[in-house]
Parts: sequence; C-alpha cells; structure tokens
Amino acid sequence: MTETTSEQHEPAAGSARPVGAASDGGPVEPHERPEQAGPESDAETEPDAEAEGEGDAEAEAGSDAETEPDAEAGDQPEAAPATPPEEPEPEPEPDSEGRRLGTRVRGRLRTFALAGAGVALSAVVAAVVSAYLDIWSASEPPPGAPRITAASEVWWDLLTDHHLVRAAPGSAYEKEPLLMGDAQDSLAQIVTEGGVDAGMMRIRLILTNLTRTPATITSVRARIERTHPVPAGPLYRCGGPQGVGEVSRVTLDLSRPLQPAMEQGAEGQPQAQYPSSKVQVAAQGDPAYFDVAVEAGTATGPAAVAYEFVLDVAYTQGSRQGHLLVDTAGRPFVLAQGTDTLTQAFRCGGTKWIAPGEAG
Repeated sequence: MTETTSEQHEPAAGSARPVGAASDGGPVEPHERPEQAGPESDAETEPDAEAEGEGDAEAEAGSDAETEPDAEAGDQPEAAPATPPEEPEPEPEPDSEGRRLGTRVRGRLRTFALAGAGVALSAVVAAVVSAYLDIWSASEPPPGAPRITAASEVWWDLLTDHHLVRAAPGSAYEKEPLLMGDAQDSLAQIVTEGGVDAGMMRIRLILTNLTRTPATITSVRARIERTHPVPAGPLYRCGGPQGVGEVSRVTLDLSRPLQPAMEQGAEGQPQAQYPSSKVQVAAQGDPAYFDVAVEAGTATGPAAVAYEFVLDVAYTQGSRQGHLLVDTAGRPFVLAQGTDTLTQAFRCGGTKWIAPGEAG
C-alpha cells in the first residue's frame, strides 16, 4: 500500500500537456487548479490497476494458499463412513463341501438309527402285549372285551318243514307269478311288504368263544318282547315232508314261554330239556352252530297272535355264568301262529301260486 500512494504524486512520463493547449482554457485562477484529467486520472488509474494487479496476485496467492492446505488435507486419511463397506464373503475352504456332506450323512444315519430303535421298541412292546393277552386269555379276556359272541340266521328245510306266511290285508300275490320263479324269494317279499312268518321257523345260532376257557351251553329259552294280532291277509305256503332232511332235534314252543328248548325223539316228541348232554362251544375263535326249531302253535281267525321274541342262551365259562340275548340284525324275531289246516293256504307250484282245493 505504501508504494501505491507514492506513485499517485509523481507524474507519469510523457503525460504532461503542452502550454498552449493549457492556455486555451483561459487564465487560471490562483485559487483554482486546472483539471489535469489526463495525468491525474492516469495516475489514479494506474495505481488502481496496479493495486488490482497486486490484489489479483494476492488473490491468486490466497487461492494457492487455500488450495495447498486442501492438497495437504487430501494427503491425510479420510474419516470412516457411517456404514462400513460390505466385506466380500470368504471363499469356501476346499473341504467345506465335504464337511457339509459328512454332516448330512451323519444326520441321516442318526435318523435311521432312531427309526430302527423305534421299530425294535415297538416289536418288544407288541411281544409283551401279545404275551400278556395270551396269558390273560387262558382264564378270561382282557377287561371290557366280550367273552363270547352270538349271531343268527333264519332258515327253513322245505323237505321237512312247511314255510307258511300270513300276508298283509288286501294282498293278491296269487295273481302274480312267483318272484324270479322262486317260492322262497316270493315268501320273503310278502314278509317285507307287511306279512309275517307263521307256524314255525328255524333259527341257526352261531356262537364264537373268544377265550381259551371252554364255554358250555346250559339252556336256550325264548324271551317274548310283545305280542300283536296277525295280519288278516291270505295265507301262502311252500314245502312239506318230501324226504329226509338233516335237521336239529331241538324245539322251542313260544306258546309256553317259561319252558326251555326241548330235545325231540325220532318221532318228534319232546324227551328232555336241551341240552341233555354237555354241549361246548368250539375252540377259541372257531364258530359253533346250533339249530333250534321255533314253533308258535296253531290258531284260526282273530284269535291268532304274532310273537316278537329274542333267544336267551345261558352258558358257563370256567367259574363264570352268563347269558347271550340273540336277535336278528338288531330286531326281535317275529313269528305268528299258524292254522290247523294247511288246505286254507295258497301253495307254491311251478312258477305260480295254486289256490286252495285247486289241482296243481
């Protein structure tokens, strides 16, 4: 700044005007100084230019000074960013795949070992339970299990028996051919459509002992549930003595409900209470069959009744006594009283029903 002030008082070389030129402006007052626009302005201007030059130099120096610290600052390590950069995943070691395979193999071997142990344990438990049941069944079945079971079938031996059916009121089956040409199927259809078996029926008992302890039948009785009038329709029959049939000699009379089943002699006469000799159910698991002929007696007109009943089979098994109530498919058996003369019924013949008194 000192050098710039001193230059403002020294005229620049070659900048003074000629005298004549200066006199053109008239006399100069002592108290006035002539405008020396040229030299003073130049003098003032040049120092400004120089000052600007020096200012520019200082600015450049300043910029250089400011730039240099930045450059120096760039040499210093930068601050760590807020989020660390992702590190590259380490490359798997050459034997890592083998280790994973070994782990899977060991896991599977462990699973197989556990499964094998479970199977072996189940086999042991099953053997123990089976042995327990075998030991238990030597005297009685497991708690809650049945000791003996019973089933039944209804059948007729048409070579020896008459199968008689009382039809529902208003029936006229005699005007139709036998169902599929079979009298038994036709009689079953009549029962299904409101009729009822009459006279007698055969019931086959199927008893199964579920233990190793023998079961012995001691009696068979009829337990009558209720009675009701028989249907008032026509009578239809089929069968009759046409030969010798192997049938049971055990008879149960529904008209005498308190009397147990009786054994018949060769002529069909009752001889003794059934069973007169020891009758055992077959070995464990094997069914035994017993046939019982059930009769309802004869009656005519409105006096005839139909019985609904079940069979009460008494038995012993070791030191225990029991009863089996036997029905047919969850319903009681039904049997109506027959008629004293079969000539009042339509009889089967060929493929049709034959009216009473008509030649077949």
